Amino acid sequence: MKKILLILFACFLFTGCSLIPSTSSGTTKIRTSFGSYRIPGTWEKSNSHSTINKYFFINKNDRNVKTPNNISVEMGTNKYSKDDHMMFRQAIMSQISMQMKGQKATINGSGSTTKQGYIVYTFIVESDNGLNYTIQHYIVGDYKYVLVHETIWDGNREDADNAAKKIVNTFRWKK
Repeated sequence: MKKILLILFACFLFTGCSLIPSTSSGTTKIRTSFGSYRIPGTWEKSNSHSTINKYFFINKNDRNVKTPNNISVEMGTNKYSKDDHMMFRQAIMSQISMQMKGQKATINGSGSTTKQGYIVYTFIVESDNGLNYTIQHYIVGDYKYVLVHETIWDGNREDADNAAKKIVNTFRWKK
C-alpha cells in the first residue's frame, strides 16, 4: 500500500497528472468529440438542456432563473475550406440577415483570431429593447466550425461575454 501511495505521490510531483477533474486557475476543462476548451469555474454545464452534440452552460448563480443567460457550444460542417473563410463569413451574415428580416434589431459583425491562432467571426444581434442579445462566435475550421452562442435575456452581457471569450480563446480542435 505504501508503494502505491509513493507512486501516486511521485506522479503528482513529476508528471503533473491528476486524479480530479481538470481545473486550472478557476476554470474547468471540457473535452468533446470535436475539441476541448475551458469554462470559468462560476459556470456549469446544464445537463437538462445539453445533448450529445450541443453543450449548454449557465452561471451557477442562475440555476433557479426561469430564462438564464446561457452559452451553447456545438460543431457544424460547411462547404468552405479554412482558406475560403471570407465566403463562410458572408454566408453566415446572409443567413442571420434573412432570419432577422422584419424584426427590429441591429446586427454587427467582426473578425479576429483566437489565442490559439484560429480565425473567429463574431456576430451580435441586439433587439430594439436593448435587453436581449444573441452573440454568435464562429471558430473557423476546414469544412467545419464551432459555434459558441451566447443568449442574453437580462441585458447584462459582461458575465456571459467573459465566459464565451474564455471558451473561444482556449478552444483547440481535436486532432
